[in-house]
Amino acid sequence: MSGLSLMLQFALALVLVTLALFSAQLGVLSLVRFFKPARRVRVPLLPDEALPHVLVQLPVCDEGPLALRVAAAAALLDWPHDRLEIQLLDDGRVEGHEALLAAATQGAPEDLKLSVMRRGERAGFKAGNLAFGLKHSEAPYVAIFDADFVPAPDFLKRTVPALMADQGLAFVQTRWGHNNRDRNWLTRAQGFLLDSHFAIEQEARFRAGVPFSFNGTAGVWSRAAIDHAGGWTGDTLTEDLDLSVRCAIKGWRFAMISDVEVPGELPETAAAWRAQQARWTKGHAQVARKLLPAIWTSTLPVWKRAVITLQICQFAFYTLACASAAISLTLMALGVVYLQAVAELGLAVTALGLTASVSYLYAGQAILKRTGEPCLAQSLLLAVIFPSGLILSNTRATFEAFSNADIVFTRTQRAGETYSGGWRGRPELAAGFLLPVFAFAVQAWSAPFFVFAAAGLLSIGAMGWNGTGKVPAREIARSE
Repeated sequence: MSGLSLMLQFALALVLVTLALFSAQLGVLSLVRFFKPARRVRVPLLPDEALPHVLVQLPVCDEGPLALRVAAAAALLDWPHDRLEIQLLDDGRVEGHEALLAAATQGAPEDLKLSVMRRGERAGFKAGNLAFGLKHSEAPYVAIFDADFVPAPDFLKRTVPALMADQGLAFVQTRWGHNNRDRNWLTRAQGFLLDSHFAIEQEARFRAGVPFSFNGTAGVWSRAAIDHAGGWTGDTLTEDLDLSVRCAIKGWRFAMISDVEVPGELPETAAAWRAQQARWTKGHAQVARKLLPAIWTSTLPVWKRAVITLQICQFAFYTLACASAAISLTLMALGVVYLQAVAELGLAVTALGLTASVSYLYAGQAILKRTGEPCLAQSLLLAVIFPSGLILSNTRATFEAFSNADIVFTRTQRAGETYSGGWRGRPELAAGFLLPVFAFAVQAWSAPFFVFAAAGLLSIGAMGWNGTGKVPAREIARSE
């Protein structure tokens, strides 16, 4: 056996072991969620005169009716109006600002402080927008809702008192719901993925007492924590993860209130979902590049540093999956006979990954009591398949995060929006077709190992090819 063959098989083994670690993480989180006792968040009932000043920030960017809907929902929040301040932070085109101002303030209660604010620049994107709003308020607590979320009137009374009762909490995160969950098969699959993220992953981390990330919306922050950790910064695409990690390093704790659900909107096209996931993946990679040294030089216990590292490095899954396929195909093309240990490792990692993923997704539905809903099996299968279709775009996003300082922001496409040009699924279609064909032609026994990857690539590519592949314009800022 040649030296090149041994080197490639050793590299493949390392990749497989790392992939197994990510799969094992899902299994461990599922076990923690089911066997670790629930942690109760103390949310005292307070009379109106004891309620503090709260700022509600609504960052929007050319959101149209969604901006008005979230502003209307915020205006209905059950909180004394003399201690409630709402900021509709408009980062959209200047020509639409006056219309948004007029529409958002029309019909609002006269005693409600509702400001439609525009900073006149896009530096830092959402993080810059939130930081701009904070400069105009001294409120000690800050609730944040993206444009596509609709909080219930009692949201503040079910969350803010938790921060008041525990001054060591940086933020309280609530669970996302999905208004358009049943719109199509893609939204159903996304619903499964996000249900498990909140019901399993976020809740398990909270129960285990380890840091977890703010999800960018549907939560309330302590202003003291934001300021102590250095505030919102726009040098990554995931400002929520960035600030969460910096708060964890500073010793702040976080709370998850899973019984409070805030419904939002899921991307309804492959183009929108693909762009969103690439942005999140790139943001996680940027945070890892920025904060891993600070994590490992902090005073946090070693086990917490390891857990945080594993959490923020989940972006590497797609790059590792791509590397695994590339190395395997190269070995097949060379006609190499795998070492028995490597072959057995490949089988074990494949079985572990599939078992962990299916169990994780099913457990999320079981916790939320949705196992009796129609199309359960089909939706679960697609929730396993569709993410494989993101291997190419998320791998590219990861390389971009480490190869240049450009911050490229692609806003998630909203329902009913159309864009000209852009991605039409060709790379995914080509890779999805050639992958199993090549494997079957060279070593037919190996073709089944590429079924899920090929199915995901073909599915996402086909959805893009049929006209849903149009993507929004990108905005670029260069880091200094």
